[in-house]
Amino acid sequence: MWICPTAVAKEVLISDFEQLNSALEWGFDYAERNPWGIGFEEENADEIAKRIESAPLPVKTICGFIGDPEGRGLMVVGPDRDSKRLKEYVTGLFDRMQLVGVEVIGYGSGGSRWVPEGFDRDLALNQVVDFLQMCGEIGESRSVITTLEPYNRDDANLLNTVPDACALVKKIDHPNVKLMADFFHMKLNGESFDELQDAGPYLAHAHIAEPGRGRPATYPSDHSDYLHALRLAGYDGRVTMTGSLPAYNTPEEAALSLKTAAAAPL
Repeated sequence: MWICPTAVAKEVLISDFEQLNSALEWGFDYAERNPWGIGFEEENADEIAKRIESAPLPVKTICGFIGDPEGRGLMVVGPDRDSKRLKEYVTGLFDRMQLVGVEVIGYGSGGSRWVPEGFDRDLALNQVVDFLQMCGEIGESRSVITTLEPYNRDDANLLNTVPDACALVKKIDHPNVKLMADFFHMKLNGESFDELQDAGPYLAHAHIAEPGRGRPATYPSDHSDYLHALRLAGYDGRVTMTGSLPAYNTPEEAALSLKTAAAAPL
């Protein structure tokens, strides 16, 4: 497995390119950013592309698919969905990913798939299927894989569990549409890591972060159990540390502990 920090590693924000040097020294293997962090729709896009090319850590994944700082109001489900705008957005983003060599994007974006009260849930699910099929088709020619991320029930009211998300990925059956596992959301939902076993063949990315929100703190043993479950499921890909893990005193300690757990005998 490869381990990386994205937004926050302990108290260190991995947003400036200069900090990727530190992340390399701490023992992380790659970096994960958001669409704007790879220059999508940014005025200095060419400069960002050059910095990604020369960065000490490769930028191979992004999250925040429809994180919307410009207030576009893009929705995947519901009566306000605009399929034309979604296609234009995805095409432009995947073009950018191909240009800078990013291979995987996570689709969590709980707000974009929040089913409005009174809206038909079966129709909402079909809208997600249609969206992900479009992502698969656009991504196939650009070597981009979209991973569906189950979200906790506070942040999304559709596709909350690993089995539900996995069933949808199976239904879509596209080589460029896969599943993401996330320690944060599984813990908030009270899901067992055993749920990952049947999902193994469909996994293409994973996240790990402290659940917080008044929940009991997690410990290295919890993280080891999660990584062990991923490996038992046959997953040996990237795992992104997407937030602080207070169980570790330093980013170096976090990287070493997670990589040691990921390499432990099954």
